[in-house]
Amino acid sequence: MKLLQRFLIGFGLLLAACGAAGAEAPVIAPLIQTGKSPEQVVTDFLTGWRRKDYPAMYAQLSQQSRDFYSLPVFQRQYENIETTMSLSDLSFQVGSARLQGAAAEVRYDVSLTSPVFGVIEDRNRIMRLIEQPGGWGIVWSSMDIFDALAAGSRLEVRAQRPTRANIYDRNGSLLVEEGGTVIALYVAQQDMPDVDQCLDVLANVLRRQRRELAALFSSYFLETVFYVGAIDQETDAARGAQLDEICAVRRIESSIRRYAGYGAAAHVTGYIGQIPADLAESYQRQGYNAGDLVGLAGVEQAYEKELAGQAEQVLRIVAPSGVLLRELAGTQGSDPQPVMLTIDRDLQIATAQALADAYNWGEPNWASAEHSPGAGAVVLDVNTGAVLALASFPTFDPSVFNPQASDYMPDRGILLSDLNTNPRQPFKNRVTQEQYFPGSTFKIVTTIAAAAEQLMTPTELFMCGLEWTNGARYGDTLPVRSDWRKTDGLEAAGEITISQALTASCNPFFYEMGGRLFRERSESALVDYARQLGFGGKTGLDPVLPEVAGSLRPPTSVEQAINNAIGQGELQVTLIQMARMVATVANGGSVYKPYLVQQIGGMDGGEALFQAQPEVVNALEYDALVWQIVRDGMCGVTTDEDLGTAFATFRDVRGYTVCGKTGTAQSGRIEPHAWFVSYAPRENPQIAVVVMVEFSREGSEVAAPITRRILDAYFGQSGWLYPDWWNESPYIPLNIPVGETGG
Repeated sequence: MKLLQRFLIGFGLLLAACGAAGAEAPVIAPLIQTGKSPEQVVTDFLTGWRRKDYPAMYAQLSQQSRDFYSLPVFQRQYENIETTMSLSDLSFQVGSARLQGAAAEVRYDVSLTSPVFGVIEDRNRIMRLIEQPGGWGIVWSSMDIFDALAAGSRLEVRAQRPTRANIYDRNGSLLVEEGGTVIALYVAQQDMPDVDQCLDVLANVLRRQRRELAALFSSYFLETVFYVGAIDQETDAARGAQLDEICAVRRIESSIRRYAGYGAAAHVTGYIGQIPADLAESYQRQGYNAGDLVGLAGVEQAYEKELAGQAEQVLRIVAPSGVLLRELAGTQGSDPQPVMLTIDRDLQIATAQALADAYNWGEPNWASAEHSPGAGAVVLDVNTGAVLALASFPTFDPSVFNPQASDYMPDRGILLSDLNTNPRQPFKNRVTQEQYFPGSTFKIVTTIAAAAEQLMTPTELFMCGLEWTNGARYGDTLPVRSDWRKTDGLEAAGEITISQALTASCNPFFYEMGGRLFRERSESALVDYARQLGFGGKTGLDPVLPEVAGSLRPPTSVEQAINNAIGQGELQVTLIQMARMVATVANGGSVYKPYLVQQIGGMDGGEALFQAQPEVVNALEYDALVWQIVRDGMCGVTTDEDLGTAFATFRDVRGYTVCGKTGTAQSGRIEPHAWFVSYAPRENPQIAVVVMVEFSREGSEVAAPITRRILDAYFGQSGWLYPDWWNESPYIPLNIPVGETGG
């Protein structure tokens, strides 16, 4: 008997030694309770595994096994196995023991459940035990996890991931193409006939700010060949001859996941990159390997499962030599599904180009580094809520996150680090992730409220002077408030109707309406109308695009109510909220949920998995006269030579009509935020366009011209240039008194 016991103990130690290389110092564990049968010991061990109670499992081991395996080493082996296979549950059935002296064998069956591989049946297992002074203990080795998992062998998932699907625009044009051709551009300054002219061309082609390219040029010797950016084959066909002649570019072609416009739609499509370390375990449970690329932002991230498909996977045990020892389970996988967006690719690129060109042309003035860090623009279909274009400036090349881009993008890590530390925050989506005072654009909401509450008839006149002194009537503690025309040195607007008040952006009129709504209707009257129009909450683009909700608090004083009426005070909005409000005015009261994804699948002849339908989240049944008053006021902004605050920008428009509203909002700095919100055409409106430029000048001076470029692109017009003074004059600060707003 003693001879057999020594043999079994030696056999257990031999098995343990096979996997104990580098084992940590033994950990003292609780003694095994006496009186338990071998079956009960195995039951307690497996119960501990089901509960992931590793100390309880470890307590069932023989003393010799515990001497060879410390608790941390033992626990780590189980944790690694469970992570690899994504173990979520375990059940078991223990049979009877077969005793032979001081040794025992217990047969048992185990069922392991994985969300990836389903139920894995591991039957007819044998657990070996020995009797020792403290009772029965398990002679443990890694083969007690899985049969064939001997020392040095490993459990692994072999995955065959399918090719990632493409992302298309609303017309079936590629926005993101897997395996597309990227043309990397390299230059050397000594090869250029005119370096300054090359900077102009590259800034336009790459949609980058010229000053950043100039800084890049200055960091290299004249003879050094260096990377400046990437373009696609279409751009090379259109602009390649110019790039050759002026910049003497050198090209390197690569095949990679290609993004149309290389940043033109980056804040919408997002990008792919390596799995973040803190998410590695989560992705592994979903069947990803450590080196796989996944969506990290935008549509790429939100629709990762659809675009990536499900990999075909095999869970197997492999010897150190790579020989397959055992195959445990497998999954068939599923095909990736392409995603079609509501975005119009040509309009998206034109919108991004309008912003980039504005910042280059306005560099000597409002767009310099010390003033405006960025801007945003969005275009909605007013009759569906579909997002046709959404751009934030500055932008970035999404490929910088893809390690495969290192083949043509030297110092990719440095480029990525520079983007992460850029104070202008290029990764932030200014359309959805930032909220701003709306300034005079919010006067649209105040006009709706005043008209719906019948505070003025359409023909009644209001005297719009340079100052407003009626505040005391409503309890305003400020004796005098000014019109923006006084600040700008202009004459008073004079007697105007409610529609003309919106056209002229008459501050005194809106001070009056703010006070009257607060005193004659309710303290929250204006805020209530704003909520009906979609302010104060996310629009529904989240989680595809992260959103902030804005700020819309009921005023606690008449002063706050008056400030709110001109778009200052206790409210902040997002660009996407403002675009939805303008679309609601254009379509006559339907508040649509904006959406970006039109269809999933079905672009290869198969059946679509999803097709979006327009969704009305609020139907505003105001009198038709209310909408007419507001529309007349907005249309006058661009057509009324005497009162229209954006007449100068749109006076010579051909081929379409536009109705809009300028806004110049306080920002906390001397430079205001410039807004222009609009819809077009005037009859049978199709689109709403909102442009906001941070820390710049008046909306009529900055945001309206950018909007003109976007509208020209949509309606097929061309040739209109940005104002000369942007490029020729120094920046002159505006002096907007606190609590007031520009036109």
